[in-house]
Amino acid sequence: MELDFQTSFPDFSSYEEEYQRLLGKTLHHLGLSDDVIVSVSLVDNEFIHKMNRDYRHIDHPTDVISFAFLDGEGNPLEMLRNPIRSVCLGDIYISVEKAAQQANDYGHPLKRELQFLFVHGLLHLLGYDHMSSEEEKMMFALQDKILKKGVIVMEKEKLIEKAKEATKLSYSPYSKFKVGAAVECKDGSVFLGANIENSSYPLCMCAERNALYNAYMHGYKKEDLIAFALIGDTDEPISPCGACRQVISELYPSNKPIYMANLKGMVKETNSIELLPFAFSPEDLK
Repeated sequence: MELDFQTSFPDFSSYEEEYQRLLGKTLHHLGLSDDVIVSVSLVDNEFIHKMNRDYRHIDHPTDVISFAFLDGEGNPLEMLRNPIRSVCLGDIYISVEKAAQQANDYGHPLKRELQFLFVHGLLHLLGYDHMSSEEEKMMFALQDKILKKGVIVMEKEKLIEKAKEATKLSYSPYSKFKVGAAVECKDGSVFLGANIENSSYPLCMCAERNALYNAYMHGYKKEDLIAFALIGDTDEPISPCGACRQVISELYPSNKPIYMANLKGMVKETNSIELLPFAFSPEDLK
């Protein structure tokens, strides 16, 4: 399996690994050989506008364009079920600027949109299309299955280590008590939080809330969160304060794990219901 990755945006170089993962995931889901070559480029609106105009005769930028090398050479799916050689599927071009606009319009993270556009473009290379309503229904349902299938949860030790890294960002000149937190999302993103103190003590903000607020400020929602870790230098695994428990109960899924740890290596797994069994909720405001 070979992915030729190029980007005009240095900050997006990490998508090479992400697209490699999605390529393998898509081929596995469809029961196809992974002896393929795919090229993907992250470009700007100006570049994709020119391609859209020159090759499709549509004079405006689009989100993704695919050029299948196997057009007219038979069914790509059949070729990949019984390959006799490496198959070069084609090129995918994705506009980062258009993806950012659509992510904002749809109210989900940019990473989710860039994942969707890659899988969409890849399915076109494999012969799928959406010219008719039935084709569109089938193709979009397949995209959703691929993107949702097999969400990989980071090992709890790694997530706890991320929380430990967050303690370095703590601003705690008064208590000298550093706390770190890390929340993981379905797409693999991890958001950190550390406690930030203030000379007016009631204005201090805990690490747990900062981590959750960080995720939400990047466009993630409750249903996107899959694991939560916090750590501090305590005798027993650290436990959230009452205010944090209330926020966690509303912003974090009740069926997902919360790992409370300390610097000695002790870990206790819990969930938001155990932390606050009689939490105040939006239902109480009705």
